[in-house]
Amino acid sequence: MKKWLTDILQGPTFDATRQAKADIATIGQAAGYHIIDIRRYGGLKESNEALMARIQGATAGVAQGDLLVYQYPSLNDGRYEDFFIRQMHRRVVALIHDIETLRDQHAPRWIHEFAFFNQCDVLIVHSERMTAYLRQQGVTTPVVYQYLLDYLDDGATDVRHAIQPQDFQRRVVLAGNLQKSQYLGDWSAQTPITVFGAANPQLTRALMANPQVDYRGSRVRHQLLRELPPTFGLAWDGNTATYRYSSYTRYNHPHKVSMYLSHGLPVIVWKEAAVADLIVRNHLGLAIDSLDQLDQAIQQLSTTDLATMLANVAQVGQLIRSGWFTRQALVAAEAKVLAPKFTLQATGPLSQKVLSR
Repeated sequence: MKKWLTDILQGPTFDATRQAKADIATIGQAAGYHIIDIRRYGGLKESNEALMARIQGATAGVAQGDLLVYQYPSLNDGRYEDFFIRQMHRRVVALIHDIETLRDQHAPRWIHEFAFFNQCDVLIVHSERMTAYLRQQGVTTPVVYQYLLDYLDDGATDVRHAIQPQDFQRRVVLAGNLQKSQYLGDWSAQTPITVFGAANPQLTRALMANPQVDYRGSRVRHQLLRELPPTFGLAWDGNTATYRYSSYTRYNHPHKVSMYLSHGLPVIVWKEAAVADLIVRNHLGLAIDSLDQLDQAIQQLSTTDLATMLANVAQVGQLIRSGWFTRQALVAAEAKVLAPKFTLQATGPLSQKVLSR
């Protein structure tokens, strides 16, 4: 039996769209998985026959009985996802990065996600809340958990992995997709913030005009890691007219949380976020109800508590950089898929039982 794992090929971006999947592919390959490259392309006008031929070509090496981990979504159209899962009459694990029905205010018409998940043998999900939501929608597939995404060093820079208390600044940094962070245009906290990411002209003007904001624009990955200041990492998404980004954090674990932790930064998250319990229980940062509480939460943190927090973040960051969370999820998924399913069947006297598969 061979083990396979999909990766998504696309051009470079300033967000985590490509990187999260690439890191998992790297970790999986080191754990013995063969990689299936799926190219992100615009195939809306492609015929069903051409689409199936594309998928069959990509999966030609996958034999009956092999195990395939599919990083969902592929970011192609929903027809691609649907055809792919139909083609895989094998052991399939869906490693879920996002559930579009949860994130998109207008549920996707191009795929019935819950039917897709029910065709898989195991799902790798972010949180118990995500599982509860799937169960409410009729998804019965067994699940395992990847409680944090991993974030690998790219080797392009000497990143800081442990911050000493005397070097830490009681400020915040936000790096990511600023479409989710339009509230930054009205940043009124006394705590200064450093911002990385692409912004539209209106937001750019607001950021540049605010003396509490140090806006540095977009950075590619190795540049960003080199410039991250020794502060709290803010993981705070806002809803837009199209996407329920803020509500979505009740279920998922944002990639930026792992980026911050992997490079020594304690995080600040919404108290209702799925990741908040993990952050608070392990003293990896702060969870607050609203950004109005930001100044007080940061200033009231004692020097002793801050030192403990930084030490804990350094330890968890090492796990994230090593791919530990992905490896644990893959091992758990393999165990569920490959475990023999025995039942007891009576063959005579009640004291005599045999195992049957």
